[in-house]
Amino acid sequence: MNRKRQPYRAIARILLGCLVAVRCIGLSPATAAAAQSPILWGVAESGLEIGRGMKPGINYSIPDPTYYLRHNVRLIRLPFQISRAQPKPQAPLAPAFISVMKTIVRLDQNHGAVTVLDPHGYGFYNIEGRPTDLLKDPAAAADYIDLMRRIAVAFAHDNVAIGLMNEPHTGSDIAYSAIWNRAIAAIRAVGFTGTILVPHAHWSNAADISLEHPVTGHIVDPLHNWVLELHLYLDPDSAGTYRQPIANAEIGWQRLSGAIAWSQQSGIKIFLGETGAPPDSLGMSALHVVLTEVAAAPDAFWGITLWGAGGWWRPDYPMRLDPVKSLARPQFVALENTFRP
Repeated sequence: MNRKRQPYRAIARILLGCLVAVRCIGLSPATAAAAQSPILWGVAESGLEIGRGMKPGINYSIPDPTYYLRHNVRLIRLPFQISRAQPKPQAPLAPAFISVMKTIVRLDQNHGAVTVLDPHGYGFYNIEGRPTDLLKDPAAAADYIDLMRRIAVAFAHDNVAIGLMNEPHTGSDIAYSAIWNRAIAAIRAVGFTGTILVPHAHWSNAADISLEHPVTGHIVDPLHNWVLELHLYLDPDSAGTYRQPIANAEIGWQRLSGAIAWSQQSGIKIFLGETGAPPDSLGMSALHVVLTEVAAAPDAFWGITLWGAGGWWRPDYPMRLDPVKSLARPQFVALENTFRP
């Protein structure tokens, strides 16, 4: 052997080993591209939407996104209960509750993250303590429009995106579009210029949408700054309870691919506002496929947030993202490894 060539061969072996190692740890072309991806990524920070009553720490928890912000997430989805933000229809917002939301928004903003304000009402507005369907009661629809106007006023100068509603499900996109357009008009009229997130009907189920079954209804935004919010769960009934096992690792792609194709054809981007999986091997394989496909389609996605962050989720909750006994949850590690620079 020519000893003068040994150092070069050694270097070559090291470089080859590095390339093999990179491939083995899963840095696929899609993941490598994600390092430069414009897709906003983060978590849904649960707490303000749960329970009943107005007492923080007793009826509901106040989210602390610090852990995720330290990991450089770019998006925090903040679900909140509508009746806590506006206890009485057509009345001012609750100052103490809005102050809590403002504190979280400022914390997110200081770390370079956008906050998604998510009215977690499923297509209903409470009138005298009774959830009232926006599609069936004009008074509820008017009260909801007033709420959205006041939310826009309160957060007009903050780094937020405003979601219109979490998981409406009692009608079609066509039926809801008139209400969403009224809400958008009210939001824009008070000077909010940020992104508006329009929910797909039928629980925002991503599997509904394809080139053959496009989103119906016509959304009117004078600033042309809206995206479609979809949700994606991987259990057989798409409910996200995971009482039944995931069928196969490709199920997420099978349910999401149609919406991606529709987005790329229509030019309307998607916010995947809720998705997640249990931490078992099949769940993680299925989640990895979803994250990889989202990362590979920056022309289709505005952002993605995993469910569910928040300190009140039990340690055995299948989609818990907060660390358990100081150990990072594999779902969040997978998200971070896919999207971080």
